[in-house]
Amino acid sequence: MPLLNSAASRYCLLPVVVIGFVAVLSLAAMLSSGALANQGLALAKVGTEQVYFTYNGKPLLSFGTFSDFVFYAAEDAYDYRQWADWAAKYGMNHARAYLPGSWTHIEAFAQENGGSLDNVLFPYLETSPGSREFDLTRFNPAYWQRFREQCQYLASKGIIIDLLILNGWQFASYSDEVRALNWGGHFFNPDNNSNAFTDHLGDNLKNRFKFYHSVADGETELFNAQKAYFEKIIEVTHDLGNIYYELVHEIGPNSANWAKTSQWIEAMAKVVRDRWTELEPDRQIILGIDAGHLRGFPFSQAGGLPAPDSEIDWVFTRPYFDILVWGNVHHVANVREWRRHYKKPYIPQESFDDIAQKWSYRHPEQRVHIRKYLWKLMTVKAQQLDVYMKARKDVEDQPGYPHNYDPNGWNPFADDALMLRHFWNSLRDYPNLDFKGHVVNAPVGHHLVLSSSKEAIAYLSSPTGIEGMAYSPGRLRLQGLALADGQYTARFFDPEQGTVTTEAVSVVKGQARLNYPPFADDMAVHLYRRFMLLD
Repeated sequence: MPLLNSAASRYCLLPVVVIGFVAVLSLAAMLSSGALANQGLALAKVGTEQVYFTYNGKPLLSFGTFSDFVFYAAEDAYDYRQWADWAAKYGMNHARAYLPGSWTHIEAFAQENGGSLDNVLFPYLETSPGSREFDLTRFNPAYWQRFREQCQYLASKGIIIDLLILNGWQFASYSDEVRALNWGGHFFNPDNNSNAFTDHLGDNLKNRFKFYHSVADGETELFNAQKAYFEKIIEVTHDLGNIYYELVHEIGPNSANWAKTSQWIEAMAKVVRDRWTELEPDRQIILGIDAGHLRGFPFSQAGGLPAPDSEIDWVFTRPYFDILVWGNVHHVANVREWRRHYKKPYIPQESFDDIAQKWSYRHPEQRVHIRKYLWKLMTVKAQQLDVYMKARKDVEDQPGYPHNYDPNGWNPFADDALMLRHFWNSLRDYPNLDFKGHVVNAPVGHHLVLSSSKEAIAYLSSPTGIEGMAYSPGRLRLQGLALADGQYTARFFDPEQGTVTTEAVSVVKGQARLNYPPFADDMAVHLYRRFMLLD
């Protein structure tokens, strides 16, 4: 592996770090051997502030970038195997992806990304070939076979899937173009199917939101079709072990009548969990719903909790949702406070930073910003971190197709991803790391600390949205650490280059003083007893 060899001189602890990384890359071999195949994705310490993700029995950091439309496309429109191979090579293991709700969007995606309409597949069968009229009581076996094959291939690369079952935004209609792509081609739009139970969703555009009122309004046939769809997804994926599920993404701005919609959410969550339990009685399901655009918390506020009994608070307190899915601006204060209060993991989606900027792998100039975003959230115990892959509409669209391009060598962040994976693999007491400790005299920017009685990490970075800041050597003072008194090694880790230096440090009553080296933009510190890295 040339990349690892070229980095060897940068690592004081290279043998330990590389061994951990090779373990990640060899996940496929372990799965194929059956040694860990029955464990898969799970939550440990459920119902406590320390709840955390595991994969095959070990703490998991899932991060990376992928097209969120991978399950819309044939391989000529999106070469997902190329992206999965690239991600695994650089220590990345995360995909956040939608299931399709609109046939017009599937076709548009294929054409935009160089694919042929001859290769498109739809979840439902057409009443006659090419009619684009669908029967919502008949699933298309070819689509679901391809979907499973895609999920299996990602699993073989150790890639975790945040599966967005239903796209709330495919009910959006804020422009003619959006409406044509989304509701205009939606399978449940009565214009596109042969099923009378959807007729009441047509005529007036506002009627489309009655999709979510099937329970409250007693639309039994519509509910049964919805139920069959959600059950189908569980039936196709339950045994793969690399998926957690999101009931609806962006339901907030694309729904109406919360009293009725919340009844549907509750009923459909029960459908999903019940079907899972029938198929997997001895394994957890991990289920959530995106609360990012519901009412109850200001878009950009840092600190504080959602308003009691608000829509967001209602979602976060439901016992059938295991995670806090937030497709909105991400503040480290909120990650800490919300997981403490609700005792569930926080899922930051779409790489929205605390300045409301969405960082994208599509733009090489955002390398440092992406790196800081991921390190920052990792250091407040977020474990599922996706990076947006496509360009924003207001930015020049390069290279080639919006989604179907070769990721290799495009954004040097890929090298930084290896460094983050190396650092993660060196942690030995992650389940017990807590928000204990703070920096007394940190440079300007972010300064975050986690510690347990055995281990501590600190992360220092320039302010969000700023790069190129150079910091001179200085004295770092940490207080309030959970570390037991004693002698530790402090490893200074450059997120772009790896370990740069180490020093011996005494910890007394939770305090430590360190001499940090010069760095640009960000630096991590790892305090550990030397024998820990040999465990």
